[in-house]
Amino acid sequence: MKSISCSLFFLASLSLYSQEWIIIDVLEQSKKELVYQIDDGEKVKRKTVKNPSIVRLIQDYQEKGFKLKTVTQGVELDLNGNLPMINNRNNNFGVTHLNLFNNNRVMLWFEKEKKE
Repeated sequence: MKSISCSLFFLASLSLYSQEWIIIDVLEQSKKELVYQIDDGEKVKRKTVKNPSIVRLIQDYQEKGFKLKTVTQGVELDLNGNLPMINNRNNNFGVTHLNLFNNNRVMLWFEKEKKE
């Protein structure tokens, strides 16, 4: 009986205090625009803004009540092209039309505490 009441109290306290997380993945940044994806746990939305400042993006979400917890950076390697199975006389290395794209990705992790 004691364990049942403790577990009910624990479940009730979890429903009263929860956190909301969003992850913003910066896809592209140029002089004219900033392209990013927002993952709120339910859906992923892609947005483009004319102000290419990541600092301004962080300030906008902090004004909405989110707190920046972590900034992570990853490298996305994209290898496009085709690799022939057989070497021929014209291509000694066996590689044709192979392009390597190196994209640095910045992810912003925001947390918003909800107290009910």
